[in-house]
Amino acid sequence: MMQFVKFGAVGILNTLITIGAYSLLVYFELNYIIANIMGYTLGVLNSYYWNKNWVFEAEQTQKHIFTKFVVVNLITLSLNTFILYVLVDDMDFNPFLSQIVATGAGLLFNFILNKKWTFNKSER
Repeated sequence: MMQFVKFGAVGILNTLITIGAYSLLVYFELNYIIANIMGYTLGVLNSYYWNKNWVFEAEQTQKHIFTKFVVVNLITLSLNTFILYVLVDDMDFNPFLSQIVATGAGLLFNFILNKKWTFNKSER
């Protein structure tokens, strides 16, 4: 349970970074999909550092940790972008509120996949 709380704390920071960058880029009229990808990338870099060193306390010897982390986050980004697209283009929702909904949708998926695959202690 404590691990999920730590993951949530890192997630809040990542979300602030992602949504902050997204909002700034959209404000300056960058396409919302490109802004989403750029903001998400900044959040992922922050997330990798904190999840590896604090949440899951992964050792340097674990094989392919960064590759797995990137794969999980590319899948999560795809899910996030799909939801964002549907809400904004198909349902005509506000892009800022849609981003919050889309980000929330990936949280549990991302935690489970990172815990069970990326930072799996049995592979250490």
